Amino acid sequence: MKNVLKTVLVLVIIGLGYACISSIRGSITFTRTREAREAEIIHALMDVRTAQIAYKQEHFVHTPSMDGLRDWLANGKVKTVRKQLELSEKQLEDGMTEQEAVNIIKKAEATGNWKDAEAKGLSHIENGTRISFRRDTMEANPAQTLFPKDFDLSKFGYVPTLSGVQFQMDTASVITGSGYDIKIFEAKVPYTAYLGDLDKRELANLIDKQEQLGRYPGLKVGSLTEINNYAGNWE
Repeated sequence: MKNVLKTVLVLVIIGLGYACISSIRGSITFTRTREAREAEIIHALMDVRTAQIAYKQEHFVHTPSMDGLRDWLANGKVKTVRKQLELSEKQLEDGMTEQEAVNIIKKAEATGNWKDAEAKGLSHIENGTRISFRRDTMEANPAQTLFPKDFDLSKFGYVPTLSGVQFQMDTASVITGSGYDIKIFEAKVPYTAYLGDLDKRELANLIDKQEQLGRYPGLKVGSLTEINNYAGNWE
């Protein structure tokens, strides 16, 4: 009888040990998978933030439409400044501004007299070509201006690791204590969307922890209720 009890006890201990090991492995797998997926999602949310900030600079408001934002990136225009030469520390200390420098160059171009511009270090001849201080405003394609050459616009606004699922996005306004109307936006994706295929208990615990802390159970950038300078909740 004692041997039977010992055998049962050993089996129980083995079972408990296996359960503990499985639980630990499951937790590790969940965490590693979550971190890998969130790295991609955070990068995509940062791209949305970059586009929304640029869109607001052109239109003075954000857009609540991801499709509209993607279309603007593909077909819209943004103003960019092409720069040639920079003012030196001495020029800045002497009180010269970029506008004054531009005016000096314009005068030299109009009169053909470059002595003043050259004396002030705003123009010189290099390999037979005149190089002068310039600030030219140009129009350019938003996507090409904001993102690298290999940027895939077709994936913009979609949640990585999820097929055809776009980030939830909306806009709002917040009136400050001084009476200013500040335009804000929010883009987000819940844990349930990109972690729903993983361990249900781990996911439930993660969501419960965030809700107890009063935080959004997922990843998001910006806010619809406060001015947070477009911060992501991972920052």
